[in-house]
Amino acid sequence: MTETDTHLLESPLPAIEEATLNLPTLGDKRVITYRATGDANAPAIMLLHGIGSSSAGYRAQLAALSKNYRVIAWDAPGYGQSSPFAVSTPAATDYADALAGMLSALGVTRATVVGSSWGSVIAATFAARYPAATHAVVLSAPNVARGHLSGAERDAAREALMRSATAQSPEARAAVVDALLAPNAAPLVRAVVSRLRDAVTPTGWAQAVDMLFSTYTPSVIRSIQAPISVVVGNLDRLAPVEAHARPIHEAARHSTLHVLDAIGHMPKLEAPEAFNAIVLAAAGAGTDGAHRL
Repeated sequence: MTETDTHLLESPLPAIEEATLNLPTLGDKRVITYRATGDANAPAIMLLHGIGSSSAGYRAQLAALSKNYRVIAWDAPGYGQSSPFAVSTPAATDYADALAGMLSALGVTRATVVGSSWGSVIAATFAARYPAATHAVVLSAPNVARGHLSGAERDAAREALMRSATAQSPEARAAVVDALLAPNAAPLVRAVVSRLRDAVTPTGWAQAVDMLFSTYTPSVIRSIQAPISVVVGNLDRLAPVEAHARPIHEAARHSTLHVLDAIGHMPKLEAPEAFNAIVLAAAGAGTDGAHRL
């Protein structure tokens, strides 16, 4: 870790805010919670967390990227205080539509969309569904999703994902951290990652799992017009490069693959300085300033 990495991981989180969406697929109060930094009139960077995380997982990006950008990290539907979906088995398109509704509520018309792991599936779906709203896409530790599975293989995969939701004891959380991070990850990184499940709810997790079986990311990637940056650690054991990042990269029209050495499944926290540089390059390429109403 660099000195900058340490500083970023020790930075305080912005306060949680709320956006109300006029979206029938969202139940409860139709609220999405989020954290934001930077000038509200600046070009936007939208951050989408993984299945076992929340907006808090982007601590290092919220702290570093706001000099020239409005940086927004959401709590996906069903996470934290965000309303879950009213539909029992939402599809990836439902999450993309919720993201579009949130950006509209915040007055953002175009954004660089950054998705981590499960969030990469939402980012790709959003970019394909809302091309005019997508400046660039950054997919971190991306996932091909599970829409290509069927029958017993599909059932077994879903059961395994649902079982992993129960990892709440200290011992189980430590095992999750071990799986997420490279073996040499610093204690500070481990401490930050161990807290990421605090905003996960049973409903949010179950709906997120079902979403994974509604799509197949390489098929979605082919229709994305915006430039794509794929970021992956060479020690990622949850979504190994050859099984996930590479087929996504090769299916894309315009994609750059960044393989980070000695990094696991959490590049944004294991190597935040290097990760942020990739995000800034993506956000800055061809910026025309037309990001707000």
